[in-house]
Amino acid sequence: MELITKPQSYDLCFSIASLVLVLVTLLIHVSEEKYFSRQRYIFGAIVLNALLVNLFGITHLLYLYSDVVRDFLGPAGNRYAVISEKIFTYLIPYCSILYVMSIFQIEPDNLRKKAYLVIPTAYAVLAFALGFFGDFFFTFNERGNLKFFYPHGATVNIGVWLYLIFAFYLYIKYTRTLSSEKAVALWIYFFLMLGAIPIRIITKSSAIFEFSLSISLLLCVYTFQNPSEFVDKLSGAGTRNALNFTITTNLLQKKEFTLFGIHINRFSVILGSESPETSADLKLQISKYLQQYCHDGNLFFPDNDEYILLFSGVTPDESVITRTEDQIRKRFKEPWRVRGGEVKLFESPYAIGFPDEVDTIERYGEVMGVIEKALTRQNREILRVSDLNMKVVEHDKKIDGIVKHALEDKLFEVYYQPIYSPETGKFSSCEALLRLKDPQLGFISPAIFMPIAERNGTILSIDRFVLASVCEMISTSEARKYGLEYVEVNLSVVDCIQTNLAENVINTLNKYNVDTSEINLEITETSEQGITSVMYENINKLTECGLSFSMDDFGTGYSNIARISNMPVKIFKLDKSIIQSAFDSEVSYMVMLNLIKIIKSLNKEIVAEGVETGEQARQIIKLGCDHIQGFFYARPMPKDNFIEFLRDHNG
Repeated sequence: MELITKPQSYDLCFSIASLVLVLVTLLIHVSEEKYFSRQRYIFGAIVLNALLVNLFGITHLLYLYSDVVRDFLGPAGNRYAVISEKIFTYLIPYCSILYVMSIFQIEPDNLRKKAYLVIPTAYAVLAFALGFFGDFFFTFNERGNLKFFYPHGATVNIGVWLYLIFAFYLYIKYTRTLSSEKAVALWIYFFLMLGAIPIRIITKSSAIFEFSLSISLLLCVYTFQNPSEFVDKLSGAGTRNALNFTITTNLLQKKEFTLFGIHINRFSVILGSESPETSADLKLQISKYLQQYCHDGNLFFPDNDEYILLFSGVTPDESVITRTEDQIRKRFKEPWRVRGGEVKLFESPYAIGFPDEVDTIERYGEVMGVIEKALTRQNREILRVSDLNMKVVEHDKKIDGIVKHALEDKLFEVYYQPIYSPETGKFSSCEALLRLKDPQLGFISPAIFMPIAERNGTILSIDRFVLASVCEMISTSEARKYGLEYVEVNLSVVDCIQTNLAENVINTLNKYNVDTSEINLEITETSEQGITSVMYENINKLTECGLSFSMDDFGTGYSNIARISNMPVKIFKLDKSIIQSAFDSEVSYMVMLNLIKIIKSLNKEIVAEGVETGEQARQIIKLGCDHIQGFFYARPMPKDNFIEFLRDHNG
């Protein structure tokens, strides 16, 4: 028991250890990427307070146990060191409660609430400061230790308990908005601070409190102060996780706020075309410019095409939103200068009001889906939720539920559209097209349900279902007998970047005894370099196994001559929009003609999609297209009808 109650045996060791921990925490904190956050500044203040508490605490301990230091400082120097330590110690609970409030995006909104927060700390600081001039609250014994006069001396601790009670209330109310890791870290911080008080009273040692504080700060610097999850390191703005957390926390507090978004057209494409250094410089420039319009921590960069500013206590129709829009539009009319060059950007602003227009994080995701579609059609005026047809949101939500259960409910069916070969005069191939038929809504267009399937994660299962259905059709029907050489099967971008794609495709073909030459996989071109590299790697693996590839919707994406010359594909499919427009104007016809010439010069095959008239078919054949697909020859049809079609037309 004497070991516990006699602190001189261990308190100096604890003080040195806690000082080392605080210095490590400070080093980590100052070495982090700079980002815009009130939380970061408050945490820095806590660490600085802890450092000063440790330094003054060690000074006092050296005074107690070292004759050299005792002679150097004298009683007056020790008095100053102890009082300074106490002042900074009692500042820590105040900074800690501000830190917790900053985590949960809480700010006192009037002078009375600010006073409630400050008064307990102001009282404690004043009580200790008076120790420089008198002995009303405490005195010093002969050794140089501080001794409180009770009961009035103990009143300095009342504020600490009030802060702990308030912190406990905040934890209970808001920790559900945090990830489990951060919630556990915050509760550990609370109990370390709480437990240090009785330990200090029992042991009469401030070193234990300092050590507990140092451990809790080190824990925080690796959780709440780790910017990787909540801060985009290149732009310094908040990530999507930070935005979702901020929205959820503000809604829990029933705050009124507006998200003002700036959608930058094709920004991800522009960033991908620049060097990493130039992209980082551009993102940081935009962030610093936008930061002037909002408080620290209220600027977000949730993805590569938009920035979002949060305005507290503001509705979308207030003048501050309009003024901000005007200023940002003026700036974006000017080019952004980066590393000796200039980049011109075009923005489309929008505003969403909480909680009147959007009251949950789920609803926010739905509204953003509609806004993204609407932004592609206009960028002249600020887009508001009131401008949107929110019936689309409800419709998408209903489709989402249908798509999630479509496979188990057997609502999907694979249709086949024959493709004509002018060289042989037969239909030697076809495209597999997925159809979704709901008992209530009837047929649902792939243009509607496929993007939803990509968002809700069912697209991989759907792609596997289509490939398996095609292989089953080839192996169990007489399609081969009637001249079917191969089937074109669409692959989503999501599937193309799966590391096990090649293995899954080959296993499916082997299961149904289908040769690799009987399947042609259709892919859609993407501009994203990270996706493109993974996609090409998968294409090369499957090509080595004997499968061929088509580039679908060619002419509508990001194509250029340099890229198409290196495309590891056998066939290019001219999009139906190019075919249709070619017969509406001479200029469009010349565009189509030159695309055909370029593709043929690369020794690639061409499929012309969307051919609907005999005149179109004759012109396409004359220009040298290898395959023709469209309603003029046949519409997509179920499996049995398709086999019958082949028998009738191919003989």
